Amino acid sequence: MKICVPKRLAAVVCILAISLLSAPYATSASGASSAANSLSGAVKIKSISHQDPSQVDATEFFALHDYLATSYPLIHKNLVREKAGGLSLLYTWQGSDPSARPVILMAHQDVVPIAPGTIGDWTHSPFSGDIADGYVWGRGTMDCKGFLISIMEAVEGLIAEGHAPRRTIYLAFGHDEEVGGDHGAAAISSLLESRGAKAEYVIDEGGFIVDGAPLGIDKPLAMVGIAEKGYLSLELKVKTGGGHSSMPPPESAIGILGAAIHRLEKRPFPSRLEGVTVLTFESLAPEMPASMRAAISGRRLLGGVIKNMLSKVNATNAMIRTTTAATIIEAGSKENVLPQEARAVVNLRLLPGDDIAYAVGRVKKVIADPRVAVEIMDGAREASKVSSVESDGFKILKTTIAEVFPGTLMAPFLVLGGTDSRHYENISDSVYRFIPMRVSEKDQERAHGTDERIAVDNIEEIIEFYRRLILNSE
Repeated sequence: MKICVPKRLAAVVCILAISLLSAPYATSASGASSAANSLSGAVKIKSISHQDPSQVDATEFFALHDYLATSYPLIHKNLVREKAGGLSLLYTWQGSDPSARPVILMAHQDVVPIAPGTIGDWTHSPFSGDIADGYVWGRGTMDCKGFLISIMEAVEGLIAEGHAPRRTIYLAFGHDEEVGGDHGAAAISSLLESRGAKAEYVIDEGGFIVDGAPLGIDKPLAMVGIAEKGYLSLELKVKTGGGHSSMPPPESAIGILGAAIHRLEKRPFPSRLEGVTVLTFESLAPEMPASMRAAISGRRLLGGVIKNMLSKVNATNAMIRTTTAATIIEAGSKENVLPQEARAVVNLRLLPGDDIAYAVGRVKKVIADPRVAVEIMDGAREASKVSSVESDGFKILKTTIAEVFPGTLMAPFLVLGGTDSRHYENISDSVYRFIPMRVSEKDQERAHGTDERIAVDNIEEIIEFYRRLILNSE
């Protein structure tokens, strides 16, 4: 049967999907505050993580630890502070009821390096911590010292008010999230597991607040990550006899490798309109105009058309399939010499349901060339579990968002990147990824780029969010 799809439906599907990832909610900018000043001081400390641990300057992390101790005396008087994995921090705010399951609030201390040759492009020096035009500027303001400081501000304020929690609150601050968290968050999680901890919920970075207008929704949208994609890098390697470029064989190592990469790009993993992505659309549908609701409700009949539309945009394509990206290629050292070896790295982000074994097998099948060796590189991890939207933790989040951001609509979604929170699945079934950060569209790529910044008034909102979250967890 031939199905005719109205042009409006196609447009609706595109707008629906794109806006979920690319339409941040704009915020106003205001003056400085004590919290902004605290964040400014933290930004000045160059707690940079590197893939090579030998390049990490531990003294900067120790300086950050000392800075937190000085800035938040009540926390350091009333909470127990421990170190895990060498540089990660775990604070324990002991609750009065040992039968109540604890809550884990997460952030990370480390930041990414400044891209070589780009320091001159910054409006304010990347480690200046300048407060100007209503923003705190510098590396880590958005990812993720702004959230770490907000958690500390919220807890310090509650202690000052005399609050004593019924349920134990853990503050977990890893030191190597930007390179996988295998020594920081993993160590904290293992420590808590060894003590028998089973958390009511865990909350980390991942989702944020976007504008609902592109969807025809006159409310902001709080996008809460309930799962994240897996991570897999594969090394492709071809070895040949080499030789002189004046007498080339029919196929060179570079040619064989290039053909393999080309086949992978031309035959992407199958798309699937299911799971978390469908849950996202269904959660938003009641607030949408009739035409958009029709597009969602008709997905079983028009699933192929909808997937085709989503596949045309990079961001939404990543929501419905395991993605494949060639990121490194190396071969040759002299213009007239055929290299004996060619190497490439292909990075895959695994959709929940596509495990590592399946992904490797499919890559080999698509390449279909025994001359191309395929090896799994370090750091591979499966997609996370999917946390429930019916749990008490999710309901507490929903209540808190409604209180701090009245009129905001909450929806679950799939986080395309990775966070430290995946290391906590062993101690909680309810792992969520959300920070109520508001950024303009222009600001969206600042987190790992040039001119990273966060609005001062948004910092105050985030502090209030954590404050209410703790109180509501009681």
